[in-house]
Amino acid sequence: MSDSSEDSRPEAVDPAANDALADADLTRVDWECAELVGRRFERCTFTDARMLELSTTDCVFVDCDFRGTELGSSVHEQTAFLGCRFRRTRLFDATFRGCKMTGSEFLECELRPLSIDGGDWSYVALRGAELKGTDLSGIRLREADFTDADLRDVSLAGSDIGHIRLAGAEMAGADLRDAQTEGIDWTAVSLTGVRIDPAQAIAVAAAYGAVIG
Repeated sequence: MSDSSEDSRPEAVDPAANDALADADLTRVDWECAELVGRRFERCTFTDARMLELSTTDCVFVDCDFRGTELGSSVHEQTAFLGCRFRRTRLFDATFRGCKMTGSEFLECELRPLSIDGGDWSYVALRGAELKGTDLSGIRLREADFTDADLRDVSLAGSDIGHIRLAGAEMAGADLRDAQTEGIDWTAVSLTGVRIDPAQAIAVAAAYGAVIG
């Protein structure tokens, strides 16, 4: 008789293989310290996977599920996570360089410390995320959802944050200077202690009904 615990393990998948995977169940897969180069994954499940110190380069993940995944100290270069779901995912000390995260969702995740160098994070959902002190400068974040997020001391300087949602976010000490900020509802968030540039100050004043000039 076979061991039921062995039967419940996911089928072994070689992280160094160069084939694309679709609809694969990679629950609890152990890819600690693995290197993925040029791989493509569509609608794959990585629930509770162990991916500490994982390295990805030029990979694509489409509509994948990373619930409960351990991604601490992982490094991602020019990799795309499109419409992926991260819930209770541990991303402490993870690094994203030039990555595309369009439409991905982060809920109840461990995100600090987090290093992001450029890339496109448009339409990401970071509702309630704890990002205090994170450097988000120079990133494309258009229409991202930061509702109820902790953005204290966060740098968004020079980023494209047009039409982002900030209702209920904590922003004391945040730096928005030189960021593209069109379409933001300034009345939905407290700007006490937030650093803004003169052009943004005019937009804020207009949002509160001031007559400029």
